[in-house]
Amino acid sequence: MTIAAGQFSFRQAKPGELDIFIDILERAAQWMEANSLIQWIPGSFVAPKTRAHIEYTISLGNAYFIIMDKREPMSQQETTTATGKIIGTFTLNYADPFDEMLWKDIVQDWTDAVYIHRLVVEREYKGFGLGPKALEFAELEGLKRGKNYLRLDCMADNKLLKAYYREKAHFKEFEDFPGERLFGRFERPITATRS
Repeated sequence: MTIAAGQFSFRQAKPGELDIFIDILERAAQWMEANSLIQWIPGSFVAPKTRAHIEYTISLGNAYFIIMDKREPMSQQETTTATGKIIGTFTLNYADPFDEMLWKDIVQDWTDAVYIHRLVVEREYKGFGLGPKALEFAELEGLKRGKNYLRLDCMADNKLLKAYYREKAHFKEFEDFPGERLFGRFERPITATRS
């Protein structure tokens, strides 16, 4: 099942929405931990360094919300704005030192890509095709900036997510990044075209 294009949109997060952004990430981290998925650690997004990085990403205009059409919230955890209900997040990077560290040893030009991070869709909207739509949106944003690839990473031990990226999202998997924590690295060419 998918949600029709007219039922959702993407918009940049605003500086005053940092806590909303972080709350969504923290809920996802808690769910992952409760389900034995190795990806994010609950409490890591409220840590000062990570919080400051997300705040900086918002200030650059590179943090996004996934929005459903405007309606009344169904629970206390739901966040509704004038433009609709916030049901997910992601960030796009173009020149982040973290991405440089992960990719400079394996690709000719690590700056030739848009990098998507912190992609979360609230649990009750899982399976509606919003993740792939966020990836398409990221491709279009990369295309606007002359990028040729969409790249992402995840913890190397997250077998479920790695299989999704390979099999469902059609990313090429590269050798895991070695270091204190192993990261899986994925890339696909940007195939989106401007409308």
